[in-house]
Amino acid sequence: MEPGVTCADRGFTLVELMVVIAILAVLTTGAVLGVNRPRTALAQDWSQFGEVHARLREQAVTGQQVLGLALSAAGYRRMRRGPAGWSPLGAQQDWRGRADVQRPLDAREVVAFLPTGRSTPVRLRFAADGRSAICESDGWGPLECAVR
Repeated sequence: MEPGVTCADRGFTLVELMVVIAILAVLTTGAVLGVNRPRTALAQDWSQFGEVHARLREQAVTGQQVLGLALSAAGYRRMRRGPAGWSPLGAQQDWRGRADVQRPLDAREVVAFLPTGRSTPVRLRFAADGRSAICESDGWGPLECAVR
């Protein structure tokens, strides 16, 4: 041991260790958020549609109300069913890639989410960058999406 150096002078202080841990936590959070984000228009569209479909089903059951989703080739809009019919809940959200609504067959029909947990059967085909994905639900079970 060097003259004039005590045991208390060696090592790191608690504050220094806490600063290093905080910096590592911030870097790790940034890396995780960057890795989990869908990068292609195809992945973003079907991921976003899956989240909206699940959220509306859950909100319809917990709120005991009829909610809906108006689908088009351009995008989707959340809806609420009232005494006067369907009314929009916010602005239309546009798809990033190409979407083909295959079910419901009538483009004016709204995918309804009932308080019982059932919904209108739906099938969408998303396409971008030479790849496609199909998302569908029979109305009883959850939405299933697969890249083809």
